[in-house]
Amino acid sequence: MSEKSPRELLVLFADISGSTAIYEQLGDAAAVELIHGLLARMEEEVYFHQGAVIKSIGDELLCTFPDVVSALAGATAMQQQAAAVEGPGGRRLALRIGMHFGPALEERGDVFGDAVNVAARVVELARPSQVLITDRCLDKIPLLGRSRIRAIDRMSVRGRSAETTILEVMWQRGRSITTVVPPVLRTHGDAGSVLLHHGGRTYTVSAQGNPFLIGRDASCQLVVATTMASRQHASIEARRGKFVLADRSTNGTFVVPEGGQPIHLRREEFVLQGSGWMSFGELPRAEGEGSVRYEFRTAGPKP
Repeated sequence: MSEKSPRELLVLFADISGSTAIYEQLGDAAAVELIHGLLARMEEEVYFHQGAVIKSIGDELLCTFPDVVSALAGATAMQQQAAAVEGPGGRRLALRIGMHFGPALEERGDVFGDAVNVAARVVELARPSQVLITDRCLDKIPLLGRSRIRAIDRMSVRGRSAETTILEVMWQRGRSITTVVPPVLRTHGDAGSVLLHHGGRTYTVSAQGNPFLIGRDASCQLVVATTMASRQHASIEARRGKFVLADRSTNGTFVVPEGGQPIHLRREEFVLQGSGWMSFGELPRAEGEGSVRYEFRTAGPKP
């Protein structure tokens, strides 16, 4: 098989949660030692369980596994390693892990494709110490191995009409399991839409088209021509019936809800409600070059 031919792979993202706070509390030297030590242990577990580390992205690992069962064993081992790490002052680390099984393209030591994109979205939904998988992963797990897996949510994936079910793997021994109400199946229309006004134009962000990218790069759906903005500065996407603004930038994103105070996002997220202003890298100014007016519109009543 050619290296450029897509094949079915398990793609896993493992992110060290709250690393910014760790640097602030411990200082750079101690935090680097603690985090890099855990990353090294995580990589060892990946290789031990027949996986491959594709790359390290800050405090996050992108990995692949030949099958779902091996990935689950590797994810559990990584979580156990994180739970055993204790830094100065008793500071502990936690991992957020998300994975998906699907077609991926391996090229020049990197991996691309649908499985990578979906796994990246799944890890964004995970809380500290959680392991989340999709229903495509569940299909590859033997029935005897499903007793500690529970469905917790659904999410929309770009290019697909049906929603993807998200499940949690209960990796901790003896952990009590909370009863979860089955996730409600929603249509794309339930989320409503967000209108963005910039440069005399109006852009509509709907559930079908997410994520909606904003930044300096010409590939973004809304291009903001200011030097304070990053190439792909922020995104807006529909999640669980809400529209979430996510900052991806160097300088941060400012949001000023109507009648409220400015909120500065730095690699953080904000649920857009009502109306207001947002800007990229600097405080918003009405009609300013880098300012965007937003309005959240609820879905109309069904006929």
